[in-house]
Order: sequence, then structure tokens, then C-alpha cells
Amino acid sequence: SYYGCGLIIPDCIKNSKIVDLGCGTGRDVYLLSQFVGENGQVVGVDMTDEQIEKAESFKDYHTKKFNYTNSNIQFKKGYIEFLDKLGLKKNTYDIVVSNCVVNLSPDKEAVFKQVYNILKDGGEFYFSDVYSSQRIPEYLKNDDVLWGECLSGALYWNDFLNLAKKCGFKDPRLVSNNEITIQNKELQEKLGNIKF
Repeated sequence: SYYGCGLIIPDCIKNSKIVDLGCGTGRDVYLLSQFVGENGQVVGVDMTDEQIEKAESFKDYHTKKFNYTNSNIQFKKGYIEFLDKLGLKKNTYDIVVSNCVVNLSPDKEAVFKQVYNILKDGGEFYFSDVYSSQRIPEYLKNDDVLWGECLSGALYWNDFLNLAKKCGFKDPRLVSNNEITIQNKELQEKLGNIKF
């Protein structure tokens, strides 16, 4: 089957249960909803009322657009460090996805543990995020501008690999990467030779 933009939807994702961490207004949730089909399930998690409210507002539209009898989507307000408190059960989901929110978590180990716990045996966590070429010094972690730019919360790549394995993920892999270019001179000076 195909999605309107020409993407081929693999049959293996049909009927899957997926969680999107930091779903915002639900764009990826609605895309995944079509991928998994009416018998699949997609849960979007976000910590803000405004984002959840906006995401919920598109539910009826997409249910009709995809010709579903019932929506296969749920949105839950909460923190990605506490998925268990949102009623997301252990060993239930096939895939967890995330787009640049793990680096904003103050407790990345809790995020990885929670994700590992809700995944079925053989389930996978696919995400895009920002990583650093070395550990970020504490004084930079407390810089509001660098935090807001998703830089000072970045994990050192080797720390990420070790943390993922510690939390149960057996084979973390890099699919692709691009270096982030820092254009702001003031930020460049603060960061020195740290690459992202």
C-alpha cells in the first residue's frame, strides 16, 4: 500500500502498535496511523496541554480521511520519563519513535528504561536526536540559550551507546548523521571545539 506522498508502506508495520514521544501537534502520529491501518494503534505523548489539544482537534478529520470506522489514535499528556504513569503497559508496543526530544530530557536513562519496558521483545526504538563529540560541561548544560537550541542537553555519542546498552538495548545503531553547523559566533565561542 502507499501513502499519498509516494512512500511505500512496508507490510510489516501493518497492525503494529507504535508510540511517538514528544508528538507535538500529532503530525507524525497521523502519518503513522495510516501506516499501521485501522487495526493498528498509535499513541502520541506530549507534556503540554496546548499541543495535545491541537493534536486531538484533527482526530475526526483523519478518521474520515482514512475511511476508518474508529480512530486508531490516542494522545496522552505526560513526561517521556514516566510512560508507565500514562498507562502504557510493559511489553506491549512494537515500535517507539521520537524526533529530537530525548536531548531535552534531564533524565535520559529514565527515558531509555521506560521505552525498553513498553517495547515487546524484539521491538525497536527509532529516533532522531542531537549528540555531541564530547561530554558537555556542566556550566554549558545550565545555559538556557544552548538548552533551547537542543545543544547543551546533547549526550556524548559514546555515553549514549553505553546508556542504551545499560537499559537493555542490545544493538544500538546509527542509521545516518549530519554535522550541525553553528552559525552564531557567540554560541560558537561558548561551545569551543564541541561538534554536534
